[in-house]
Amino acid sequence: MEPPCWPGNPFVKRLKCPAPISEVFIEELAESVCKRLEVLSGRKNFLDFGEFADFSSPLALKLSKEEKRNPIELAEEWAEKIDVPGVSTRVTGGFLNFFLTEEAILHNLKKITHFKSPGKTAVIDYSSPNIAKPFSVGHLRSTIIGESLRRVLELLGWKTYGINFVGDWGTQFGKLLAAYERWPVDLKEEPIKKLLELYVRFHREAEKDKELEEEGKEWFRRLEEGDKVAVERWKKFRELSMKEFQRIYRILGTTELIDAGESFFVKDSKELVDELLERGIAKKDKGAVVVPLEDKPPMILRKSDGTTIYSSRDLASALWRIRKFRPDLMLYVVGNEQSLHFQQLFEVLKKLEVKTRLEHVSFGLVRLPEGKMSTRKGRVVFLEDVLEEAVRRIEKIMVERGGSKEDAEKIGVGAVKFADLKTNRTREVKFSWDMLSMEGDTGPYVQYAAVRAKRIVEKFGRGKPGLDAEFEPLARKLVRFRIAVMETAKLRRPDILASYLLEISKKFNELYVKKRIGGVPEREWLTERTYLVLEKGLELLGIETPGRM
Repeated sequence: MEPPCWPGNPFVKRLKCPAPISEVFIEELAESVCKRLEVLSGRKNFLDFGEFADFSSPLALKLSKEEKRNPIELAEEWAEKIDVPGVSTRVTGGFLNFFLTEEAILHNLKKITHFKSPGKTAVIDYSSPNIAKPFSVGHLRSTIIGESLRRVLELLGWKTYGINFVGDWGTQFGKLLAAYERWPVDLKEEPIKKLLELYVRFHREAEKDKELEEEGKEWFRRLEEGDKVAVERWKKFRELSMKEFQRIYRILGTTELIDAGESFFVKDSKELVDELLERGIAKKDKGAVVVPLEDKPPMILRKSDGTTIYSSRDLASALWRIRKFRPDLMLYVVGNEQSLHFQQLFEVLKKLEVKTRLEHVSFGLVRLPEGKMSTRKGRVVFLEDVLEEAVRRIEKIMVERGGSKEDAEKIGVGAVKFADLKTNRTREVKFSWDMLSMEGDTGPYVQYAAVRAKRIVEKFGRGKPGLDAEFEPLARKLVRFRIAVMETAKLRRPDILASYLLEISKKFNELYVKKRIGGVPEREWLTERTYLVLEKGLELLGIETPGRM
């Protein structure tokens, strides 16, 4: 069998048409159907991946009024002419419903995690915590969303680099240095929490002592000018902070990030600002240096006192990434509150003739019941406290079942991650200990389904490829793993994958309770495929599958 070879089929060259159906994946079959519909109707069309078919189209319903035709007759006419190998077509109430043939389903399931590499490179900016401050649940979102998108792109064949643009420079460190000078503390034990306490105290005292703010500015000026005392203290704060970050990353299972904090680009940013002034892209405004922008506020690059600013360091960092990695795509996984900054940054990069695709992958804040988190006011929830509490709750259950502490950690940390990732990243997350619930649409529910499938495979074996009538709905849902992965990458939304894994878990658990699996080779094989999809899906979310639950 071979795919359609009409003019304009985008897969003809890629598949060297004609090609056997065994070389065609669900996304390619769907696109071939979509293109064929476009030829027949003269309209662009997008297919839906719904509940009642592998994919469907309401195009006949939409055009029937214009063409003064019966929608069912129009749909049936098109159905006869589509003729895409690997796909059968049925008309229901004017809807064109498409179903993969058994051969196509089996091929897709055999190679469910195989994707064709686009040969492209992505640089992803994520996590980027501030030194001298503990990791809070607010940092969690950037870290796990960025990590998940990185893993998804790598599965799709992209080469990726993760950048940790650590917040380790700026006026806030002048304030910290001023506080440390006034109220020295011993940093041998719990250094990061003590530095946070100093930072909070600075702002509390500054409300009564106006000279403190000036002291902070003076210390930052000394830091920028290379003052020995300021630099040595700053280096100590940074070293202690990076050590703490690495400990948290190990708990979270974060892929190694390239340490490229703001301080790396202080010199480059100063030179860049001078260059932009010479080229006429930037100009001086009341002592400061800015880049005028047409429909938004100017981007400030240098303060009137001559010190650098975050935006100039971010701009220098972007140019460094482009020179070093030559990426096709650069993603910035940063909160919604910085949307204006990235609009300005991308527009300035455009003025510099940067051709790389740039995207701000924004996300909502994590808020406490009493409002937005504030480091200055000491109103934060430390991530480590949340993780420890999650593991403690799971350990209590696992001990009763004879489980291990290692598995309890995988389940507890996974519960925290999944609770966040299953939420559309654009929405705000209101922090609550209820996020750790072990029931309902949770990470432990998906992990349990994966472990259950794994134990069946260990007991009965892998079975043999084939479709069982009662398990066919599960098989069709499993094939959509490919679509879920690609949609997650396309929309930069891990919640799409999380929702899909919940759907698979529910379907598999339902069959497990009602149907016999062991002794039926086709069902055993689909169970093995289920385990593969759940384990790989959890891995893409940065969540480990425990040995037992």
